[in-house]
Amino acid sequence: MINIPPIIERITELLNQDTDASVTYAALEARLALEKVCYDRLRQCHDYISHEDLKKWQPNQVVNTLINDVDQHATSTRTLSISRLPSVEGRDPKDEDYVEIGTEVGFDPKLMGKFWNALAKLALHVRLPQSRNDVIPNYGDKEKIKAKVIDVITELRRLSNTTMTFSGIGEEVSFECDCGTKNRRRADLLKEGQVVSCINPECAGSWHVRIDGKDIGFKARLAHIKCEQCAKCNHIPWRSVAAMKYDQVGSFYCDSCEYKNYFKWVLKQVRPEIVLD
Repeated sequence: MINIPPIIERITELLNQDTDASVTYAALEARLALEKVCYDRLRQCHDYISHEDLKKWQPNQVVNTLINDVDQHATSTRTLSISRLPSVEGRDPKDEDYVEIGTEVGFDPKLMGKFWNALAKLALHVRLPQSRNDVIPNYGDKEKIKAKVIDVITELRRLSNTTMTFSGIGEEVSFECDCGTKNRRRADLLKEGQVVSCINPECAGSWHVRIDGKDIGFKARLAHIKCEQCAKCNHIPWRSVAAMKYDQVGSFYCDSCEYKNYFKWVLKQVRPEIVLD
């Protein structure tokens, strides 16, 4: 878990220097801090989501992805406590004597995105000249930058009250990839047709989610290519094929006869009646 107080101290020291350069650097450190706390929350949840399934890398988008795919309660502050004594049948759990284990402070993705973008706009981009005679400033408006950095420090202090993190709550489903990696997902957050990828960053495996009532399954996304020599159909992970550029040549050894086959992406004209979904 990331240690936020030293980061806050470093940003505050830069603000106290009160120069255009130091305040601008403070804004950069504040923006990096927002990224770090969001990415650290992602790291804690990586057992339930593949890096490949992140649609965007901006901090607010990362948190939104976690909310949608891993932990719908990530915006809420949660405290975990445990009873000092074993439970007794007939005794109201509310009457137990509890010891607090830790607290996770909830994220507000909209606020994180607002801060992240505002810091870039105020401090980390040079203003475009409006005419030939326009003077390009070295830095942005110091007072406006300071005010926004102070707002970010306030949010960082709130988040620094986190003493433990959760990877989500709820029933999970799991399956094993061909690479041997066990993949787990939150059952309640899966959607029909959703694409999930193997959490092993070295693996190109991916699947379509199939939901039939209460049953959840995963259908592998594969390219099916026949061997030129023995005609056996070989199955290649779709992600590795989709990553190829047009006209790029790929190859594979047949599972059956070990003949080396070649294939490539090409643009091909077809008649409408044979176009497949």
